[in-house]
Amino acid sequence: MTTTSPPDPSFSSLLPLFFPPDLLAAFSVTGHRIVRHPKTNDETVEVMLEEKNTPPVIPDEHRGKRITSQGFHRPITLQHFPIQDRFCLLVVHRRRWEIEGAGTLERVLSFLPDTGLKITTPFAAFLKEADRTRAGGSRSHRETVRSEEA
Repeated sequence: MTTTSPPDPSFSSLLPLFFPPDLLAAFSVTGHRIVRHPKTNDETVEVMLEEKNTPPVIPDEHRGKRITSQGFHRPITLQHFPIQDRFCLLVVHRRRWEIEGAGTLERVLSFLPDTGLKITTPFAAFLKEADRTRAGGSRSHRETVRSEEA
């Protein structure tokens, strides 16, 4: 079962507890849905994010030039920290910015991985540290949570 709903403004004060600060500064939450896997019955939370229509920091050599949004790149999907033992995916819609007569511009965001990974940078750091400290190191988050509940 899949449900889709628009963001509820009353929860905006909770968003900083779940998402990196630069994500909330540059993106708006446009919706979410819960997707249930047909075979395993596991639920995944998908949060849709859209880059705000405010230009990123302009390099000095392009000051004074007009910058316009030229639509969106293809959305990217990143895995983020689980929420209530549900996988959490961020569906990120980034804008394409064009500098008049000079090419394109892209906002630099610390939560996006440089390496081509499909997980957020804070989540990658968390997993790396968890792998260092956990004996065995081969269990998934769900296996860890379930074994701790038993």
